[in-house]
Amino acid sequence: MDAFFSFLFGTREGVAVLFVVGIVIFAIVAFILEKRTHKLYVDRGPSDSDDDGFWS
Repeated sequence: MDAFFSFLFGTREGVAVLFVVGIVIFAIVAFILEKRTHKLYVDRGPSDSDDDGFWS
């Protein structure tokens, strides 16, 4: 177990593995939360009040 931790935190390859695994986990969590949010807030299309924007 000590060799595993020294590989992860003591070598450049281990830090790269931690970085890539962190990005993958973050992407999976973001995908799951986006699906949950998409079900909660359904897109109802454009409304008449969309023309009242700041730049229009």
